[in-house]
Amino acid sequence: MKVLKLERQILGSAVTTIYESHTSGVISEAERDRMLEKYKVDLKRLEKAIQENQQIVDLHDLEIERDEVVKGFKAKLAEIDAKLKNLKAGAPVPGKPEQAERSGGTISNGGSQQSNHDQQSKNKADDPTITESEKRIEQIREEILKAMDRLEQIEAEG
Repeated sequence: MKVLKLERQILGSAVTTIYESHTSGVISEAERDRMLEKYKVDLKRLEKAIQENQQIVDLHDLEIERDEVVKGFKAKLAEIDAKLKNLKAGAPVPGKPEQAERSGGTISNGGSQQSNHDQQSKNKADDPTITESEKRIEQIREEILKAMDRLEQIEAEG
């Protein structure tokens, strides 16, 4: 890309020099047009090559970005899987106060309720017949769904 852009800059300078030479009376209009014709063809060829190479660069950049998003998603999913495993084993969830779990307090998922599904989940969490573990599993499930929604949004934007 750098070489192609340098070539384009050189050709641009040559075209400018030709126009300046015509303006100062060094060459005639016919000579100017004859000389410009060659450079116009070369410029078109370079522009096409630059465009094709730019698409390759853009494709490469998007693939790298996609890989980073997938890597982040897998890391978050592994974290959630570990939390689920701990909950199923009866271990306390790291980072959550045990007293809130024992006292029956509702644990917030830290996110805003955005959809009807989220509101239904919140209503389930307020149900006294549902255990704290079930509430936490539902919150983790919501986190997974939100992460998947973010991934879909990023893929749609890319």
